[in-house]
Amino acid sequence: VRAILPVHILGHPVDIDPILELARKYELTVIEDATESLGARYKERNVGALGDIACLSFNGNKLITTGGGGMIVTNNRRWAERAKYLTTQAKDDPIEYVHKEIGFNYRLTNIQAALGVAQLEQLPSYIHAKRKVAQTYHEGLQDIAGITCMSEASWAQSTFWLYTILVDRAGFQTHSRELLRRFEQCRIQARPLWQPLHHSAAHRSSFATDCRVAERIHEQALSLPSSVGLAPGDQNRVLEAIAAVSGGSTSASLSGD
Repeated sequence: VRAILPVHILGHPVDIDPILELARKYELTVIEDATESLGARYKERNVGALGDIACLSFNGNKLITTGGGGMIVTNNRRWAERAKYLTTQAKDDPIEYVHKEIGFNYRLTNIQAALGVAQLEQLPSYIHAKRKVAQTYHEGLQDIAGITCMSEASWAQSTFWLYTILVDRAGFQTHSRELLRRFEQCRIQARPLWQPLHHSAAHRSSFATDCRVAERIHEQALSLPSSVGLAPGDQNRVLEAIAAVSGGSTSASLSGD
C-alpha cells in the first residue's frame, strides 16, 4: 500500500481526519478525489485541500465545467512541478523534441482555462442553487415510505452535486429500476449509481473484500434531476412522479411553471 484515495462523492466530503491519522501513522500519501465535491467543506476546511494532493474534473456534468479536462492541486511544489512536466509532454528541451520519459498532452487550452476561471466566479451561486434543490427534495420526500433522502453530516457542508435517493423495495413497494423506467415514461431523466468494480467483467480478477454496502447502494440508489438550472415546475414533476408510484403524495408543493 502506497497511498489512500478517499473519494468525496455526490458533493459530500469524506470524514477524512481518521484517514489522515492512519496515513500519517503508516507514512502513506493521501490523494483526494474531489471531482464531485468542488466547493464542499469539511470542518470549515475546503475539500481538495485536506490531503497531500487532490484531483478535480471539469467534465460537462460537474458543478463547474471547462467542457473537459480537470486540475491537480497540491501544496507540494516538487509534486506540482512533476505533474506539470508529465502533463506537458515531458519535453526536456525548449527547442528540440527530446523526451527522457513518457509524457502526456493533458493541458487545458487557453479557451477552456478562461471558461473555467469564469465558472469559478459562479461557484457560490451554483452551490446555493444545488442546496436549494436538495432542500426541496428533502422536504418533498421525507414522508414517503421506502425512500431514504440524502443527509448532511454535522461536520460537513455538501454541495449535493447529484441528489441521490435510496429506494427500499420493501417499503416503497417497487424496485429502484422500476422507478427509473417510470421516470423515462414521464420523460424525466434519472440515473443509477456506478456498478461496483468487483461486479465488472473488466475487473473480475481484481481483489475485492466484503462489499455488501456498495452492492446494496448500487441496487437501491437513483440520482434525481438536480441541475443548477432546474426549474421549480420541473422539480415538482419529479416529486409527483415518485408520489404516483408510491401511491402517496409528497409533502412539499412547489410554485412555478
